[in-house]
Amino acid sequence: MPGPNGTRRRPPGPRGLPLLGSALDFRRNPLETFLSAWRDHGDLVQFRGPVPVVLVTHPDDLKHILADNFDNYPHPDDFNRKVGVSVGQGLVTTEGEVWRAQRRTVAPTFRREPLERFAGVMVDSTQRMLGRWDRIARYGETLDARTEMQSLTLEILARCLFRADWSRDALALGSAVATQLEHINGKLIAVADIPEKVPTPRNRRFRAARKLLDDTVYRLIAERRAEPLDGDAQDLLSMLMHTADPETGRLMTDEQLRDQVMTLFIAGHETVAATLSWICHLLSTRPAETDRARAEVQKVLGGRTPTMEDLPQLKYLKLFIQEALRLYPPLWQVARMPLKDDVLSGYHIPAGSFLLLSTYITHRNPEFWDNPEGFDPERFTRERAAARPRYAYVPYAGGPRNCVGMAFANMELTIVVACLLQRFHLDMVPGHPIVMQPDISLRAKHGIRMTLRPVTDAGARAVAAPDVTMPEVAARAGCPLAHDAPDAADPVASSASEPEAEAPQCPHRPAEGSGNE
Repeated sequence: MPGPNGTRRRPPGPRGLPLLGSALDFRRNPLETFLSAWRDHGDLVQFRGPVPVVLVTHPDDLKHILADNFDNYPHPDDFNRKVGVSVGQGLVTTEGEVWRAQRRTVAPTFRREPLERFAGVMVDSTQRMLGRWDRIARYGETLDARTEMQSLTLEILARCLFRADWSRDALALGSAVATQLEHINGKLIAVADIPEKVPTPRNRRFRAARKLLDDTVYRLIAERRAEPLDGDAQDLLSMLMHTADPETGRLMTDEQLRDQVMTLFIAGHETVAATLSWICHLLSTRPAETDRARAEVQKVLGGRTPTMEDLPQLKYLKLFIQEALRLYPPLWQVARMPLKDDVLSGYHIPAGSFLLLSTYITHRNPEFWDNPEGFDPERFTRERAAARPRYAYVPYAGGPRNCVGMAFANMELTIVVACLLQRFHLDMVPGHPIVMQPDISLRAKHGIRMTLRPVTDAGARAVAAPDVTMPEVAARAGCPLAHDAPDAADPVASSASEPEAEAPQCPHRPAEGSGNE
């Protein structure tokens, strides 16, 4: 049946089950459900169910939604409500003029020039992690790249936000942020959303974690309020505190600062951590491209740690990271809901439709990508990229609501990977399952279990030696090294060979049976 102005009424899609439609398929395997429907029905697909869902994948439609007509496509109210229980009214969960005022205020903080001061923090935290990796390599142990990168990116973000104050709260902050993420992920896929005031075990854990984060963040805000502004010692919190809306001149209140900080904690470190873990996977499985990236790093840096000025010279490494973001986009899907009726690809889209924009599929469309499942960093050279539509590649979304921390994330990715290439070769544990888990970000469901081999060339030795001692936080709040016990359900991790000599017990590792594993 034709719709308004001759448009077709409804996009094609699978019939699904009576009443439930494709709802069960979404819960079982959303990525495969979307991919299968896209292959069968095209770039715009409507799924039946209790809440009809429209899958959007074509770059032209993404451009229309994210840029050309973005005012008509806010986040769904349900998304903002569920995420807002943790992050409050931050950049991710506000709309309209409230969002515009926040964006005007926050965006200047995340431009390249203000961020240069944090490059040293990123290098220092990465070197601390790699110093701990020396011990792991020495005793032939394995590590989980996903867990390691979550710890690293949380440390980097906390140090950039709070200067040195983060260390006394590091262990508690890490656990609380993980609890918040777990809670939000559960809410977004739950059939029945139980209000936080209901005292279920999960809700009690969430509320305790939120209170701990609130107490910590508000205490640090109060400490910053009492300090004079020191341009040489600014952290992100101070920069946000002293940046006014250029149109109104207003500074953020304590509550607004809290919400922006929580948004950075929940959305900021998780997406970068997921990307870094996938890059570790690629470094172990794509030897030719990895060797080329390592050779470039060693040529540019000559054995020293990277600085901000080095980053433009790491051209192939930039292509490597761009290709990793294509295959494993951290924002693998983006939800939108039109305020007014609209038209996409010739189909009528009623106001209130639930749209899911799948960057994961857009990045694999063979109309725009040769060998879409292959790993080819050179597809991002200027000449080859010029032939593609702008919105065929949107790892950080796009348009006015693109990721405000994109420059911070790209700087962090480049610095961390450059340091890693100088120090270690990464090898996947044979047979370890690599399964994508599409939560808020695209994570590895079973982790990414790896072994390490030190890089032995002369340029790398200048960086690698001597051993790096445990950071101060280890003595205060527990070792930041990820001591993952093998998953009892994972025969690969459980049967990993033991080192020839027994490794000494880390003094900060929880004792078995302590309940802290």
